[in-house]
Amino acid sequence: MSNWLNAKSFQNKDEYYTPKILVDPIVKYIEKNKIVWCPFDTEESEFVIALKEKGNNVISSHIWDGKDFFKYNPDKYDIIVSNPPFSKKLDVLKRLYEIDKPFAMLLGLPILNYQEIGSFFVNKKLQLLIVDKKVSFDGNTASFNNSYFCNKLLPQDIIFEHLNHNNSKKHFVASRMNIK
Repeated sequence: MSNWLNAKSFQNKDEYYTPKILVDPIVKYIEKNKIVWCPFDTEESEFVIALKEKGNNVISSHIWDGKDFFKYNPDKYDIIVSNPPFSKKLDVLKRLYEIDKPFAMLLGLPILNYQEIGSFFVNKKLQLLIVDKKVSFDGNTASFNNSYFCNKLLPQDIIFEHLNHNNSKKHFVASRMNIK
């Protein structure tokens, strides 16, 4: 298994753009005036937009811009926040724990059922920010819950967050990263 990304390594299921309704729950736990690295994001990312609006300095990087998460590392930052490519989730988690900075990654909760993920988290600290809806990324009803897997970021290890809707059908608002 490759430990690096390149533009050709992305699969269709890897490039989903996080809607604002799913970004807001984590942004409130990130202190103002922090330097936040969003390693899978462009300037149009809802993460980048929301964190800048809150008063943070944000470093966006994306494989499209030649900034491979497994090779690129900004000079200075405090926190890492993003929605990583699904097919690289375990590699991303491994690198995050090696970097040893506070992080929040949006991942599908069902990955906790995967043996390789369960084995990975043995003897590691993990925090979860769990939203109460299966939020849609494309307007259709989502098949599973995506929530935040965090380390050294939340005030307690498990937090449940209520959302007013699941961003599907009449409530759907696409991520601004979708609009190109």
